[in-house]
Amino acid sequence: MSTPEFFTPLPLDFEQLALAANAKRGSGFGKDPDLRTVGERTYSAFEEVNFSPNSDQPRARDWRHSPYALWLSAQKGLSDHAPLTKHYFDVAVPQAIQTRRPLKWGRGLLHTYLQNFAPHDAVFNQLARAAHDFFLNPKVLDALSLTEAFGLTRFITTLEALDPERGPTQVANDILGMPEDRSLSDWQHHHALANGFWLNPFAQQAFAQALQAPAEVRASMPFIRRMCEWAVHDAGTAMQRFRYPTFRDEFAYGLLSPWFDRTPPQALRQFLLSELLRVLGDPRHDHAGWLGVRKEAMDLASRWLSGRTMDAFFEILRHTQDDIGPYRRRFWEAYFQAGHILEAWVALGEEAAQALHAIDTSGELSYAKILGKIAPNQCVLMVRMGHILFCDWSHQGRLRAISVTSKQAPKLYQNEYELFQLRFPTPLDFNQGLMDDPGLLHLDSQNGVWQDTARLFIAQHLGIHLSLADLMPSDTAQS
Repeated sequence: MSTPEFFTPLPLDFEQLALAANAKRGSGFGKDPDLRTVGERTYSAFEEVNFSPNSDQPRARDWRHSPYALWLSAQKGLSDHAPLTKHYFDVAVPQAIQTRRPLKWGRGLLHTYLQNFAPHDAVFNQLARAAHDFFLNPKVLDALSLTEAFGLTRFITTLEALDPERGPTQVANDILGMPEDRSLSDWQHHHALANGFWLNPFAQQAFAQALQAPAEVRASMPFIRRMCEWAVHDAGTAMQRFRYPTFRDEFAYGLLSPWFDRTPPQALRQFLLSELLRVLGDPRHDHAGWLGVRKEAMDLASRWLSGRTMDAFFEILRHTQDDIGPYRRRFWEAYFQAGHILEAWVALGEEAAQALHAIDTSGELSYAKILGKIAPNQCVLMVRMGHILFCDWSHQGRLRAISVTSKQAPKLYQNEYELFQLRFPTPLDFNQGLMDDPGLLHLDSQNGVWQDTARLFIAQHLGIHLSLADLMPSDTAQS
């Protein structure tokens, strides 16, 4: 079982690395594919002497590798043998400082501290105290300063990384305090840490601490940029993923909660939405990406994305020259801004999809394809208000309504729809039985004829009352 790489390469004469370095790549304070094997072998060496701390059979190397055997599994590890671990922490490690090359012992201590970071575990706290006293000894610090990993000195001293209570908070504050033009990679290299460092429990705890910043800090663009950078591992590669799956809720809630009772600037909202889509996916249909996230955060992100979907629809209408596009925009935006539209989705014909690609060049916005014979510029805005789903067809199409509980109601967030699914039979009739088709034609938009009919229908079926004036665009919007 391989372990994450935490530290950048060091010289061969840094003896604590010699075994792994010679076997792997010649040098490196980091990735060692056989650390699990080393731990098992070390455990076996002490098991042969019944875990006695006084036996002279285990070699110095076995004592040096003891940290790797502390927690091999939930049921197995040297941490269960208190006399042995006490001897290692109280006797072996202090004696190691007085040896000619004390840094040989440092790798196991630091690696295990970061990889098994567990401040509520008693044995871990013994390890933390031993590592703290070891690395802050002047002899060890002097030796470390002469290696290529001298950047670890600041990590250990200034940032107090080996203090389980203060370390993650200090690291979080240091990262959040960086100038905006500095990247996390810059910070990582400055402290002689390698890419795998970000995946260990210590780094995860620092990430969680950063998300506890005051709301005004979390509402700032620099904070959002930094945390979204921190949240993605192997960004820009095929292996890109959210670094900390168990912190989905803290991440999404921390970034969204400042906006539960106020509206963010448009540029900030658009950036935050783009980052959430990149990191977690669309909460309206990518349920795995948002697993465990609190409902308030999911609802807000979904509402923002529905607004973005509607904006895209109206831009498509402008690009495809739907002659009543401004009237549709004002009508639906009035209900959205009043908080009545709960969900929105779009289904597009071929030319409408091309228009979306021109608008959304990054390809962030999802949509559905319409299967069947339609005009290629046609598209459908699907919005849910209360228990009714409305499907508004563009380019001389009709406005249709259906109960979401009906078997014929199309399900939102599908990738494609057959034509008959969007032209469904329904008893909800805008025309009160006066026409064969229950759908509403968009007649006389300038005078609000179809808008008034739809407004009264919504008031009757949903109890939502808006005035006709609220649903009509201004002269500026019309032009």
